[in-house]
Amino acid sequence: MFELCDFYSCCKQRNIDVILYTGIPHPGATIRDGDYYAIFLDFSKIRSTKLLKGVCSHELGHAATGALHKVVSPFELVERSEYRANRWAAEHFLPVSEFREAFAAGYTELWQLSEYFDLPEEDVKNALVYWTERRGMDLSLNTNS
Repeated sequence: MFELCDFYSCCKQRNIDVILYTGIPHPGATIRDGDYYAIFLDFSKIRSTKLLKGVCSHELGHAATGALHKVVSPFELVERSEYRANRWAAEHFLPVSEFREAFAAGYTELWQLSEYFDLPEEDVKNALVYWTERRGMDLSLNTNS
């Protein structure tokens, strides 16, 4: 399960700066200059710890995969970068085993899973879609896939 300490530890290990900055178009953004990465967070757009955790895990996915795009990139490049960042976040912070544990504890609705993982519903949905539709995983409790 993703915790903010995971974000900061990962940033420290990868030498990624975390910069608080007001005025970016989204709650978070990742930039690269050569091999140097920085994640910008706009706390004026981040209204909860749950959203902060979602933004941090997603932006870390951008930095970890190098999946970045220019502001004026065609739609296809933006979507490809977003997909890669979401995929990385799912693989590292919402693995199949975590979903099985949540289901075993009785959390089955998207809003319940969001509360259980303390992540935004959209992030949980992205991970569910990735595991079930893209990877073909069966998230039921009686399988070893």
